[in-house]
Amino acid sequence: MEIYPVYLLLVVLTIVIVRLFKLQTDENKFNLRYLIIHFLFQILTLIYMSLYLKFNIKIPLIIITSGRVFVFISFFLYLKSILENKKSRLTFVYFIPCLVLLLVDNLNASGIRLFTFVDKLTVQENMLGFNSVDFVGKDDVFVVTCMNTILFTGLILNKFYQLLKSELLSDKNKIYVYDLLKYYYLIVTIISFSTLLVLGLFLLNIKWPIVMILIKLLGIFNIMILIIKPGLLSRINRVKNSIEIDESLKIIYHQIESFLMKDNSFLDSNLNLASISSKTGIRSELVRNSIKEHSNMNVPMFINSYRINYSIKLIDEGYLKNFSMEGLAEKAGFNSQENFNRVFKLMNSITPTEYLNSKQ
Repeated sequence: MEIYPVYLLLVVLTIVIVRLFKLQTDENKFNLRYLIIHFLFQILTLIYMSLYLKFNIKIPLIIITSGRVFVFISFFLYLKSILENKKSRLTFVYFIPCLVLLLVDNLNASGIRLFTFVDKLTVQENMLGFNSVDFVGKDDVFVVTCMNTILFTGLILNKFYQLLKSELLSDKNKIYVYDLLKYYYLIVTIISFSTLLVLGLFLLNIKWPIVMILIKLLGIFNIMILIIKPGLLSRINRVKNSIEIDESLKIIYHQIESFLMKDNSFLDSNLNLASISSKTGIRSELVRNSIKEHSNMNVPMFINSYRINYSIKLIDEGYLKNFSMEGLAEKAGFNSQENFNRVFKLMNSITPTEYLNSKQ
């Protein structure tokens, strides 16, 4: 692989990152920062590639493979933050693929392998200017790299699907998301899988150099399109759940409240997200998001809050003078007294019995 295309990609990616920094606002910065990190990890990979090709400088394989994992993770978190309209946290679970790579790399270094399909002579050969083993690893490391690629590609495409189906985005914003998928990420997916296929075959001593050249050209086009179509970045910068969406969720929240209060619908012990959605005609996603946005509770807890308030009203009216605590739990819509006691204490810091005694 000639070093000049690497330099070209470095320049183009730098321009893209500078443009993304300029596009940041208070409203979208937690979205765009993940996109910036996505391109930064690509730049770091290209810098290493240029150092390797020019000066034969090598760094541990685990750093290279983990860097590629974070190219996927950062893009996934970018889409996730748009969908949830808040900054998605980088939790421990996202580091698990890197830890697996580290474990497998150390096991391979100790001579423990599940897969052994790389011929020693093949490893030393050089295709298109670089040794593929230095970039993707061999045996188990290569297998785990392939699995990570499949896993995160699936997760990212699923997030695209959720965004395109979401009622929290306007039709215009969905067009912006679709453009990012069509003009950028689908090409990334093709490049990722094609590269792994060609390098995997190379490790088996089956060489397709022409295909590798085409992949390189496609990679250059993939990044260049972000410059050729400047509107792609400037439009995706505006994708967010707007104030209008917040107002819509508020209206939906009031509709749900009206439904629950009408005929005391919350007393139905089988009431759940699906039944609320079915009876109100509001999609489950909107029901869930409106309740979370305006009550800071999940759907079961939100329903139970109505039941607990109703049970307190009954206690205050002397219901327990004629009925048992178990009867009160059933009357309030709970399937068991145990569950009623647990939820009551969770919401009021005291049990129903303690509350009753405090009234006497």
